[in-house]
Amino acid sequence: MNKQSISQFFINLLNPKPMARAKMMTCSISGNKYKANSDNFYMNRNSRNGLHPYHKKFDNFRRSTGASVEQVRNLVTLIKQ
Repeated sequence: MNKQSISQFFINLLNPKPMARAKMMTCSISGNKYKANSDNFYMNRNSRNGLHPYHKKFDNFRRSTGASVEQVRNLVTLIKQ
């Protein structure tokens, strides 16, 4: 390492760059924002970002109850009021 790279190394340690914000995605059922990752959304190769638009928990609730997306949206709207 030369002098310039050593000094730049210490300058970078003293002035860290802020971390990037996590990408967020809005659930199409609830309207709430969640981190856009495979923990919160199912994978979908056909979408632009590779994730399905419904949050996993809302989608699982919809599937287990046999309700339509519109019915779950109405339920979420009533709960939010």
